[in-house]
Amino acid sequence: MQKKLLLNRIRELSHPLQPQKVGHRVHLDGIDNIKCVTFDFYGTIFISSAESIDLNTNHEEDNNHLFKKAIKACGLTIEKKEAGEKGYKKYMQNFKNYDDNKKKQGITYPEPDVRNILYDVLIQLKSKGIIKGEVTREAAALCVLELELRTNAVWPMPDLYSQLKSLKKSGYRLGIISNSQFYSPISFEALVGTNIAGAGFTEKLLKWSYRHGVKKPSLDIYRLFIDELPAYNLKAEEVLYVGNDLFKDVIPAKKLGMKTALFVGDRRSIRHKKSDLIRKQMPDIIIDELSQIEECVT
Repeated sequence: MQKKLLLNRIRELSHPLQPQKVGHRVHLDGIDNIKCVTFDFYGTIFISSAESIDLNTNHEEDNNHLFKKAIKACGLTIEKKEAGEKGYKKYMQNFKNYDDNKKKQGITYPEPDVRNILYDVLIQLKSKGIIKGEVTREAAALCVLELELRTNAVWPMPDLYSQLKSLKKSGYRLGIISNSQFYSPISFEALVGTNIAGAGFTEKLLKWSYRHGVKKPSLDIYRLFIDELPAYNLKAEEVLYVGNDLFKDVIPAKKLGMKTALFVGDRRSIRHKKSDLIRKQMPDIIIDELSQIEECVT
């Protein structure tokens, strides 16, 4: 029941976006022996206006207002006007506490499930009489989604489904390695019109950071992906990893033996300077259209 609600809210609060081209140079070359194409999510197969799961720390007053709206949207009642300010501050503090604790445990790039962060915040606000109502895990999930959709508009890249369908038809396995939250695969289903499996992705080749407690550029999340490959008679060098971030996507994937494609088709998601593209960091190909992948691997 809740998934249907989340799907509907994503559709209601989303609107079409188009990539913003910048004329970045492309490098299209043939890559032999590719059997699996794996993608980053935000900024690569999904346009992201913010390319972040965080609230905008430069506009605290707006964030306070958005936090209050999200609380109301998940069926809770505001009892005190400082609900937005107190909630937002506690939300950010809980993120920091989680991050600090995990780093002390040796996890360099930790990733929480934000539903747990929000749930704790809502419980604390209710205990202080700042909000009223039944605080459930479902309410926390909806609150997270309401915050995300209001701070980071997303939309599928043009012709995404047809490109995935074409790759699958050509015999390539499809995967995802993404810094993401629970709403990422739900957003795919809501806006593409089919779920992840229906688009041709292999379940065990989906590595969403929130499920594993670690995020890119950590090599650990890439290793989790590589550990799955033998079950499909695949090797790392037979995987093309496609991402928009030179440092979080291309360099870690290269270190573990994967072939790499740097996606530069949207100004909002380009994270490097021209000077960063030096020999040892160069991807195998640089593309600005997803359709160029199949040109290079066939």
